[in-house]
Amino acid sequence: MEIIKDILKVEEQKGYGEIESLIETEIYLDQTKAEVGNILWAHGKIEILSTKIITDKILVNGLVKFKVVYKSNEEELNIYTLETNRDFREEIEIEGITEIMAGEVKSSLEYIEYELHDERKVTLMALVKLMGKVEETNLVEIIEGVTGDANLQVLKEKVKYNDVLGRDESYALIKEAFEVGENQPFIEEILKVDLHPYEKEYSISADRIILSGIVESSIIYFGGNKLNSIKKDIPFTHFIELPNIEYDSKCQLNMEVVSGEYEIRESLEGDLKVIDLEMKIKIGSKLYNQKEKEVVIDAYSTSRKINLQTEEIKVMENIKDIIDRESISRDLSGQGFEEIYTIEAHPITIDNQYVEDKIMVEGILGLNIYYLDDLTEEIKTLKEELPFKSYSTIEGLSKDIIIQTETNLEDLNYNLRDGILYINGTIKNHIFINRERKINIISEIEETEEIIDKKNRPSIIIYMVQRDDILWDIAKRYNTTVDEIIESNNIISPSNLMPGEKIIIEKKVDIEF
Repeated sequence: MEIIKDILKVEEQKGYGEIESLIETEIYLDQTKAEVGNILWAHGKIEILSTKIITDKILVNGLVKFKVVYKSNEEELNIYTLETNRDFREEIEIEGITEIMAGEVKSSLEYIEYELHDERKVTLMALVKLMGKVEETNLVEIIEGVTGDANLQVLKEKVKYNDVLGRDESYALIKEAFEVGENQPFIEEILKVDLHPYEKEYSISADRIILSGIVESSIIYFGGNKLNSIKKDIPFTHFIELPNIEYDSKCQLNMEVVSGEYEIRESLEGDLKVIDLEMKIKIGSKLYNQKEKEVVIDAYSTSRKINLQTEEIKVMENIKDIIDRESISRDLSGQGFEEIYTIEAHPITIDNQYVEDKIMVEGILGLNIYYLDDLTEEIKTLKEELPFKSYSTIEGLSKDIIIQTETNLEDLNYNLRDGILYINGTIKNHIFINRERKINIISEIEETEEIIDKKNRPSIIIYMVQRDDILWDIAKRYNTTVDEIIESNNIISPSNLMPGEKIIIEKKVDIEF
């Protein structure tokens, strides 16, 4: 008897945790800055500096970069900015994780509040949400087949899983220079830069992933005694080098802007109208193949007794993963829009579930709309929420599936006509449909010389099928084979036994000399 073994690479999510942290800081204006009349808006960006996994915790070091835009009463229509940074250290508690596991931390800025104490002091408070996920890849030795013994019966089960070929974290440095429109005033000061990267497409070739993406840049600047806005889409291509890539491999990509610097330069006419942007984007990639293997979960011999060693393994089966794109649109009226400067958008997944052969993903696209009011001529910020819901039809899934969704905003477009703001965009949902299974597998099979004695058994046994019986269990109990039971009883549907059904089991004596 020859045992054929293989290695099953099992990826398991060991835990997930979320925390919220209130980050506070103060800004004191120095004498070179004009006094604060009123604050137009405050915004910020989270930068994760480092993460470390220890027993039962992820340690996170980060930075919140605050920027305040205000109007001074000292000079009419004069607008200034204040900037400050505040570091933070937090712990995400996840029971059962250790330093040998792989972790990922994502962050979101839930809101920023500010308070003006006097003309030279501003208090800022940011609510930061940190989300940590930890995975572990285990190598499990399995038996996938046995040869050399005609009397040995084996029961196999198929296992689907993601075979992770590699992970990578790389950085794309993107540079772009462009000039503001001919009819727009020259730039006195840039007040706000929003950079939103998203994946357009990727291809796999010769040990590398070729990523084609877009960075949507929205810029608000002060010039000509008023606020002005620019929207520019910047295409880029990035190469990710990974060994062992196969042409049909799948790739999961996450992008995050780490830094965005700018410089104002003169145009050919000598006006300050050219913006030189330099962006650094962190790109996390996970390359994997969807595989299916047969694993021996039980065995017996019709002639000799054998000894089995079993082991329980936990497998996160990837049943399927799909990408669903959902268009989202909204018309806003009656808000007093005279001019739209920019719109920030952040998608949040609220719920996902499997209902009536459909995967339902429900979420909210949070909007911060920066605009000029047509009555008061004041610069305001409006917060809106656009609900979205998508359905993907997938039949035949069981109720014990685990659905995980990565939601990203791909593109966002807007325009203002006759006081009505028209907003439309695309939400991309990467939906992973998994199932956690506990499987008792055979880790070792040992032959013995002890022959099974069938001589004193009746020639025919009538067995009455019990609830949850399968032919394998019946055949194993009476040291026969499934095929022999099917042939003796002319069974048409072996997988559908009815309780109370009678099965004939014929005695077959193996004679050895």
